Amino acid sequence: MAFLVAVAALVLAAFAAPASAAAPIAEIPYRIDYDGAITVEATIDGRGPYDFIVDTGATLSLAFQNLAARESFAPTGGPPRRVLGIGGSALLDTYRIGDIAVGAASLDDHIGVIIPDWAAPRRSPAGVIGLDFLRRYAVIFNIRSRTITLYPHGEIPKDRIDGWRSIKLRANTYAAASGALYSTKGLINRSPTTFLIDIGSGTTLINYRAAEAMFSSVVSRDLGEGFTTGSRLKDIFDDRTRVRTALINRIQVGRVSWRRVGVIVHDAPIFDEIGVQRLPFALLGADLIMGGDFALDFGELRLYLAKRRA
Repeated sequence: MAFLVAVAALVLAAFAAPASAAAPIAEIPYRIDYDGAITVEATIDGRGPYDFIVDTGATLSLAFQNLAARESFAPTGGPPRRVLGIGGSALLDTYRIGDIAVGAASLDDHIGVIIPDWAAPRRSPAGVIGLDFLRRYAVIFNIRSRTITLYPHGEIPKDRIDGWRSIKLRANTYAAASGALYSTKGLINRSPTTFLIDIGSGTTLINYRAAEAMFSSVVSRDLGEGFTTGSRLKDIFDDRTRVRTALINRIQVGRVSWRRVGVIVHDAPIFDEIGVQRLPFALLGADLIMGGDFALDFGELRLYLAKRRA
């Protein structure tokens, strides 16, 4: 009887004991550089470190020409890969990049592409960390400490995101993209719009179909009053298209909203590439997402935004 009581006590204790929080896979410092991009230090096969920018709008991690000149990447001889930028896309030859390591996390034996350096005076990083790297983890971005913490999918400690807004994402596989891109539904003023999650875009961008839809809303007058003509849009291909800007009264995704937001209004070629130009569509950029701490868990299809936004 004593033995049975002891076993029962152990079983009850096991059920009562709180599950231990998952240890992070890596904690990586970052800085803001290269026209406002999240920038981390990465190594290639142990060499470096090199500056890589972090971009959730890039399906493929890639190298710039300045890094290729130092590393002499070997061509694979395989089929080219299509790389998307806001200004369009390009079919590029593939190269053996090797092991891309950021802190204790790595993308091993990576096959990537090489894109030209940006024109002066714009400075070029060495590469881009894309979704093929990021979607392997649940990722917390701490804006105050400027750190990126990586966890296994679904294992972000509850106390790290306690009280944060949870926003459901959808993985979209477009014919023009070499991998899934992630979006969510939301509102521009009162008009339903799809938002692609793109922290590589410094400014939130909407197409003209999204802008036109606002004319049926009560506060659409902000569109006309906010237009200017001095802004230029830049992307990883160094496209410098002149665009319009607008002041939007309200943008909302999930239960998070931003008031009086300046956006770029442009029928960007990327919307044609992924077949959404005729729909109200937008890129939710770093200017809004990085207004406070946030987390991305692509395995769980979730974006988490801290309640307190800048």
